[in-house]
Amino acid sequence: MSGVSLRTLLEFSGALVARGAVERAKEQPEGAAPPTLVGFVAEAGAKQLNEVLETDVFELLADAWLAFKQVRDCADAATHLPGQDTIVTLHDVEIGSANSPVLHSSIGGVALPELRFSLGLTAKFKTVQLVVRDARIRTLRPGSGSAVVKLSYGKAKLAERSTPEWRLLVEIPLGAEGIAIARGAS
Repeated sequence: MSGVSLRTLLEFSGALVARGAVERAKEQPEGAAPPTLVGFVAEAGAKQLNEVLETDVFELLADAWLAFKQVRDCADAATHLPGQDTIVTLHDVEIGSANSPVLHSSIGGVALPELRFSLGLTAKFKTVQLVVRDARIRTLRPGSGSAVVKLSYGKAKLAERSTPEWRLLVEIPLGAEGIAIARGAS
């Protein structure tokens, strides 16, 4: 797709994994002392989580485009002929995606409690065009924009990164299948 991975916006470090483990420990009942994730184990956990972050940003945001009525209207075969491209232009767009990367780890064969992080992505575009054909979004033309990624564990904010001016490809093809728009979704 776009070649812009979530990892280019935010990367896990051993310190972030360790902070997540500290927040997880706060959820435990009094007297329970789960092992902490530090050093090599935290770094190994960060490496695993960063592999998950190699996900394309626009794949994460794919369903968000379906929230716009102008896009859903393109599924009407009576007004949008088969094989015909329709350009939908949206202005001042803000879309988002909420994700939960989970770390499963063990020390010496003993499973540690999983760490479930919350990762929120918000993207803003001044103008974006979507090319729709046969009730499928085929291409995005995002223009300039910005993004904010927020990482937390429970109620604790661990990191926040932003791209004041996001430089993107002129056109982002959405693969052979594109994003399906449900017929009758208007």
